[in-house]
Amino acid sequence: MRATKGRKIWATSGFLFLVVALIGVLVLTACAGGGGNGGNGATPRPRPWVLKFARATTGIGGGLGIDPGTSSEGTSPGLQADWLTSWEWDGEAFQRVPVIATSWEFNRDTMTTDHWIRTDVPFHNGDFVTAEDIKFSMDRYFDPDVVGPEWAAINDRFVNRVEIVAPDHIRTYWDEWNWAYVLSNSGVPLVPKDYIEGLIADLGNLEGWTEWAEQPVTTGAFKVADWERDSYVHLVKAFDEHFYHGVPPFDEVYVYVVVEPSTRLAMLKAGEVDIANIPPAMVSDVENDPNLTLAWSRYSSPWCVRFYDVFLGGMGPLTKDKVRQAIKLAIDREGIGEYVFHGALEPWGSFYPPYHIAYREREPDPYDPEEAQRLLEEAGYPDGFDIVFSYPLDREAESQALVASLADVGIRAEATGIEPTTWATMLWTNQHIGMGYIHQPWWGGSSVFDIGQFVNDWGAQGTRDSPEIEAAWEAQNAATTEEEYILTCQAAEDVLFDLDCQMVVWAVHGAYGYTNDTIESWEPTMGSELDQNLFRVTLKKYM
Repeated sequence: MRATKGRKIWATSGFLFLVVALIGVLVLTACAGGGGNGGNGATPRPRPWVLKFARATTGIGGGLGIDPGTSSEGTSPGLQADWLTSWEWDGEAFQRVPVIATSWEFNRDTMTTDHWIRTDVPFHNGDFVTAEDIKFSMDRYFDPDVVGPEWAAINDRFVNRVEIVAPDHIRTYWDEWNWAYVLSNSGVPLVPKDYIEGLIADLGNLEGWTEWAEQPVTTGAFKVADWERDSYVHLVKAFDEHFYHGVPPFDEVYVYVVVEPSTRLAMLKAGEVDIANIPPAMVSDVENDPNLTLAWSRYSSPWCVRFYDVFLGGMGPLTKDKVRQAIKLAIDREGIGEYVFHGALEPWGSFYPPYHIAYREREPDPYDPEEAQRLLEEAGYPDGFDIVFSYPLDREAESQALVASLADVGIRAEATGIEPTTWATMLWTNQHIGMGYIHQPWWGGSSVFDIGQFVNDWGAQGTRDSPEIEAAWEAQNAATTEEEYILTCQAAEDVLFDLDCQMVVWAVHGAYGYTNDTIESWEPTMGSELDQNLFRVTLKKYM
């Protein structure tokens, strides 16, 4: 409101009221401890406002330095870089929203996707993003020296070329159309073409990329200050106001890699970090500490069991329908999830998370050990049977609990823990036998359409010899609209249920603890990793 000059009403009663009111304000302020912070008795927190979090995942310094496009596990790429579009949670589902792109078009008939872009987005070095930068950034994903031969081959399989149609218009031509890949293709972390080509000219091709990746220049709200391989990365605010995220909620971010869970928890309790991801076994430690708050990133992944023997032929017990049904009924999903894993595992019935466009609610299998034993007897196994249950070592606790549940009905599963990389190689090369844990389909939160999803195309990952699964996969590729794609997603899920080669056991929720001393509030988005959620953190501005 604009003040009005020359208006003086010096009525005696009004003047006395004003004096009394002013004295009252001064007294209240003095009693409250005074200051310009709302009279709450607190003092402003000195800047810089720093956020520190500890995570289990290694990967800092993988690939070429800490390039956010090639070592995403350790560098918090959501803070460092921006994409053409993003997926944002609207309270019910993830919706595609513009970031650097202002609009887009997908055309299945012409096998093209078009993006119209902003021209006012700055890089960290002051240059502005151009169509040339976007083409350059996308083309680099075809370079095996940059992204590795596996990812280069995948990109080359689908994408034919990227063209500049106009200074604000990029077009991608596709060799093979797949809605899962197309919908996930929000671009790549953008890099400045002229800046990097200058480094390449001076230092040579790979050396130039490495020099850039030591301290990447991108468009994100934060930029790298320093880092140590597989130890930490220190990010600092790049802009006072970011074009997409607005004013950064803090000045600096430290990402620490701390593999040992008890060490992460100890750092959190000691105030050495503000946020830490914690295993389910330590959830109660956070809940019972008045200085900490528990936060969940819900529906981050599925916990499934694959019946490998179904695809191997023969006459083993898993090839019998009643045996597989008995296994489903023998697992105490609710008891294990609630009492052993403190809510980190939720009994689940769908191959999709609730935010997937093709999600349909399905009830999880009930716990009925008596019926399970009856089915085993009808199937010819009144005394149960022996079977191998394989899993990666990072899923040992859940696997051991599940195996114990099976033992109660006479199914003697030999729990076989395998180093995660070896386990994955065995999966892709069809070396697993019996039954075991499987993490597919990959959910991935806001990246729900990423390469790993392919709509249960790899729902029998490593066992693509099923004609039914092959047909479902081809139908997804042939979808001409997003609506048709949704229907093929649901049809693919129906195929998996009909084949009964894999069962969903739990939806996995990621647990985090944060300290009340420094954080006012934090509510992670469903399915998302911590670095995708840091802009949702509200620091306490007063001490």
